Amino acid sequence: MKRVIISILLIGMTIGSIAQQIPLSSQYMMNRLIINSAYAGELGFYSASVSYRKQWVGLDGAPSTQNISIHGPAMKGKLGLGLMFFRDVIGVSKENNVSGSFAYKIKGKRKESLSFGISASAVFTTNQWSQISTTDANDLAFSSDSPQYIFPDFSAGIYYKTKNYFVGFSMPMFLQHQLDGSAASYTIKNDFSQYNYLIEAGTEFKLNNITLKPSVLSRYLPNATFQMDINLIADFNNDLGVGFSYRTQDAIVGLVQFHANDQLIIGYSYDHSISKLQQYNNGSHELFLRYDFRYKVKAFDPRFF
Repeated sequence: MKRVIISILLIGMTIGSIAQQIPLSSQYMMNRLIINSAYAGELGFYSASVSYRKQWVGLDGAPSTQNISIHGPAMKGKLGLGLMFFRDVIGVSKENNVSGSFAYKIKGKRKESLSFGISASAVFTTNQWSQISTTDANDLAFSSDSPQYIFPDFSAGIYYKTKNYFVGFSMPMFLQHQLDGSAASYTIKNDFSQYNYLIEAGTEFKLNNITLKPSVLSRYLPNATFQMDINLIADFNNDLGVGFSYRTQDAIVGLVQFHANDQLIIGYSYDHSISKLQQYNNGSHELFLRYDFRYKVKAFDPRFF
């Protein structure tokens, strides 16, 4: 019964939510395009990524997310272009998002760079009401699925990078989409109080053959939540990365990244819940693959910055 109640709450939060939020990822450090459109083209070469995340294993209706993206430079590095697709399933709600990113870059004399990015998205969403079990088998409200709704969305970001550190600021998903009371349509509006604000910063330093990469990411939604990720990745000879993250009020994360060669990176992470949901699930799993095309390194660290 507790699992059923929690699942219903998850569905309710999804349907009633006004603010759009990007799907959660524990390995965004390997593909920052997920959280910041200004990151497009920052690696100096084209890079493709695929990830799959299963959250809160064992809890009915828990989120699962698939992500595919590619980004790289254009016009000799003055511009960055990116394309991303993600599918997010929570309860009976399914959302497909296709977005294109554009970044303009200003290069400094000391190899620092400042990037301004924007992205536009098309969001396709459906609700499968027929999957809900009700006490009244003849309840017409849950007898059939909703049609597919399509609506736009936009994001923007700034990314500054030097040889020793980086700082990023982004506002993903400007528009808010809310299912009306009759469950027949969505309304779209722009509300500044519902914006998501993300700030990220990080650096790296070497200790013999180990490169340490600490970073933080804060997420702020006015009048709702503030959350911070504190991350540390230890990279051994650019062959193996082992990391740890603490996500406030949510999870403790362990991750491993294997550099199969100079182009292919394979990653896995496990989240141990520390929120009130921890007694109802067995943690979250995420798999990640990244392939870098035409590998040329003139950047400071192609695997991190």
